[in-house]
Amino acid sequence: MIHKEISINFRLSPEAMIMIAGSSKGTQPKYFEDGYWYKANTNGYEGLAEYLAGIVLKHSNVSSYVLYEQCKINGKDGCRSKSFLKEGETFLSFERLFKAETGLSLADHIMTIHDIGERIGFVEDFIQNSLGVDVRDYLSKTLCLDALLLNSDRHFNNLGIVANLNTGEYRCAPIFDNGDSLLSSYMKYPPDVSTEENMEHVVGCPFSASLYAQAKAAGLSLKLDYAGLLSELENGSENRALTVLKKQLETYRRVIPDL
Repeated sequence: MIHKEISINFRLSPEAMIMIAGSSKGTQPKYFEDGYWYKANTNGYEGLAEYLAGIVLKHSNVSSYVLYEQCKINGKDGCRSKSFLKEGETFLSFERLFKAETGLSLADHIMTIHDIGERIGFVEDFIQNSLGVDVRDYLSKTLCLDALLLNSDRHFNNLGIVANLNTGEYRCAPIFDNGDSLLSSYMKYPPDVSTEENMEHVVGCPFSASLYAQAKAAGLSLKLDYAGLLSELENGSENRALTVLKKQLETYRRVIPDL
C-alpha cells in the first residue's frame, strides 16, 4: 500500500466529525466512529506518513504504538486508526495534566527553562511526582522517532498518560500522531523546492527547534531492525515520503543502533 491507489472509502456522517484543537497546524477536523479515528489529509500526504511511521515502529523496540491504515474518507485521502483506549480508560495529555495542577501552560513554562535536557527532565519529574509514572523511556523513544521521521508537530497534547478510571492505574500512551512527518505538508515544504532543502528547514518541538538535539538529550533509546525495515520498504515505488525516510535511515544508522 505504499504506492498503490487507495481504494477503500469510508462514508462518514457529519455527526461523526469531532473538531480537535491544540496542534501547531491549528484546528483539524477528525472523525470518530465505531471505535476508529479517521483523519483526512489537509496539507499533503499525512495518511501516508502515518502509515510509514507504523512500518518503522513495527521494526523497532517500541512495544506500544498506534498503526494507521491508509484509506479515503468521504472520497478524500487520509488514514484511520483503532482507538488505543480500552473500556474505562481516558487519555491525559501532559498539557492537560500540567494545566490542571498549576493553571499554567506546559508549553509556555518549558520555554522559561534554558537547557534542553533540563526541560525534558522537568517534564519527566512532573509526571513522576504527579502520577508515579516513569516516562523517561517513552519520551526517549518518541523523540528519537521524531528526529528520524522529521516530525515537526510533536507537542504536549499528543504526549500523555492513559488512566484507567476503574482501577486507578496509569500507563504511558502509545506513540501516535505522526502525520506531520516526512515532509508531508506541501504548505510548509513546497514541492518546487528540493527535498534536501526542505529537510534542512524542518523545525522541531516541543523541547527544541533541533529534533536531533532533543532526541540526544532524551537518551536515543530507539533501536531498529534495519534489514527487516528496508526489506519491507523496498515493496513501494519511490515518492517523496519514501525518499525522505530512506535518506533519514541512512543518516541515523550511525545514531540509532540495530535491534
